[in-house]
Amino acid sequence: MSALAECAVPPHTEVASASLELKAVLPAARQARTFTRECLRLWDEGEELIEAAVLIVCELATNAIRHGATLLMAERGLLQGPDSMITLKLALRPDVLHIEVRDGSAVLPVQRAAGQGDDGGRGLTIIAALAESWTSGRDPSGGKWVRARLPRTTGTHAI
Repeated sequence: MSALAECAVPPHTEVASASLELKAVLPAARQARTFTRECLRLWDEGEELIEAAVLIVCELATNAIRHGATLLMAERGLLQGPDSMITLKLALRPDVLHIEVRDGSAVLPVQRAAGQGDDGGRGLTIIAALAESWTSGRDPSGGKWVRARLPRTTGTHAI
């Protein structure tokens, strides 16, 4: 795996954090899912939260890979660009899991309604259904971030 990962649980605190940096290639979405599942299990979270978080991470990472890396190359006028990277950050708070994915493109995501025959376009709708909220913004140093907040309580925001 060509990734830089860090998963830490500070002693005697109710906050845990993890980060993973990956090349923006399709297998990275699988690596991000695995990393998320392993961290949340390490932090003794329940399967309902883990499954929802893994799905959100998969959608965010896939969007960053498919759209962020492609748009970054287009912004630079390149057909093939340098290795684009994405960064996944997880932050566990007493009542919520914060999920963030960063990529190098400044183009913000837009939630759209996918038609029945469309191959894509459902990712942000899935995230909106699972998460308490989601948002995006431009990073002053370049690129963008997309964040989702997932409540740690059970029985909320189910699809």
